[in-house]
Amino acid sequence: MSEIEEKIDKRSGFFRRSILLLNIIAAILLLIVQIAPQISPKQFWLLELMAYSYPFLLLINIGLILYWTLLWNKFALISLFIIILGYDKIQLFYRPSFLVFEEPVTTNSIKVMSYNVRLFDLYNWSGNTKTRSKIFELLSKETPDITCFQEYFHSDKPDFSNNDTLNKILRSPYRQIEYGITLYKDFHWGLATYSKYPVINQGLVFFKPGSTNFGMYCDVLYKGDTLRIYNVHLQSNHFKKSDYEFMANPDSGSNEDMLRSALSIVKHLKKGVLKRTEQVDELRTHIENCKYPVIICGDFNDPPYSYAYNKISHDFSDCYVEKGKGFGISYNGSFLPYRIDYILHSNYFQCLKYSMIRKKLSDHFPVIVTLKTNNK
Repeated sequence: MSEIEEKIDKRSGFFRRSILLLNIIAAILLLIVQIAPQISPKQFWLLELMAYSYPFLLLINIGLILYWTLLWNKFALISLFIIILGYDKIQLFYRPSFLVFEEPVTTNSIKVMSYNVRLFDLYNWSGNTKTRSKIFELLSKETPDITCFQEYFHSDKPDFSNNDTLNKILRSPYRQIEYGITLYKDFHWGLATYSKYPVINQGLVFFKPGSTNFGMYCDVLYKGDTLRIYNVHLQSNHFKKSDYEFMANPDSGSNEDMLRSALSIVKHLKKGVLKRTEQVDELRTHIENCKYPVIICGDFNDPPYSYAYNKISHDFSDCYVEKGKGFGISYNGSFLPYRIDYILHSNYFQCLKYSMIRKKLSDHFPVIVTLKTNNK
């Protein structure tokens, strides 16, 4: 072997050893984030933040599998083994269309929508003064049997009065509306659930005055049965304007500014994670004490590989996992594009259809499902 060939061989060996080291690190990190949802952030909050990296770590490990496979190298088994251990996580954010078969809608089915409407564009974030009316058009077209709104807004003044208007648009005479914030006696922020079926009972699950992040429930009468509808908006991260500016353009500013912005984002994420943990633990206890069939709608502000989702969804079916197609991204705002809006249900129901309307009228897409009752 010539001297040049020896140098090439050494460089090639060094490169492969470096890739192997990278593979081991990536596989270990993927294993950690697959386990993370089982551990309460109260014990180790950093694990919850690591869970946000799951899609990226998954793609890196898939790329490494392809690399070793092309070389016919058994090191491909490292990442393959870790991915197989957590295969159930993949379907939480991507569902191939060929695996999904929608079933015909029956007479004993219920159409449910969950929609974070971002205050019906109260502050004209969209830059389009017709956004509110377009949301109303969408609702009028869909007219769900049960509609759960997060970041709901109503004004007692006629220019932005929503309560009675939505009763008519949705053709839903029954409703539950709770406000976390009221200013000047006329302006109200909170949650709302509209129903075509009689609401016979309602209440709050967790609530903090001065915040729109809370949970509520109402019991509706459906064909002689009582169903419980949970509408929740878990703690937001409450990023500052400067945080969003940094996420949009991270290379702007000095290194000191970048570090300050990164630490600010981590601080807000940590605060949000810990608060959501408290809320979801309280919500789970409330659900476990419920004797009725349950539907859970809401903006969890966490991806499906988080502690919050894992805690709430235990023993419940996720409509996206049952009938969703493609990438289940429901958030289209400035932060990372994740699925953070959910509709879950107990075994009393079967999901027949799932859809997400990808119209940018809010920073969330509305989630719509059709559920069939199993005992009818």
